[in-house]
Amino acid sequence: MSDRTKAHRRAAIDAYKERKADWAIVAVRIGTSTWLKAVADPAAFERRMSFTLRTGSALTPDMAAAFRDVGQFNLDILERLDPELSDMARETRVKERLAHWATETGGRAL
Repeated sequence: MSDRTKAHRRAAIDAYKERKADWAIVAVRIGTSTWLKAVADPAAFERRMSFTLRTGSALTPDMAAAFRDVGQFNLDILERLDPELSDMARETRVKERLAHWATETGGRAL
């Protein structure tokens, strides 16, 4: 591997490590069921959900069963969280907002 390729690879790894989290409350909808989760990277979570559902290794058995019946899912970003929140403040905010969205959507937290 050339030094130029190594430097490019190292720069890409460093950029990945330095990226800012994009915390959001998301809803995974499969048929008439909804699951809620707070995630640091909604796009990565959507890719992960797609893979786990297609391979039959969903986060919960009822989610896997719903996906087998319907065959597709939607991921909706319900709310983005303030990026300036401390870890402790974000945990508290996530609990509050998950409870709110569970009431609003009839969903359940993952």
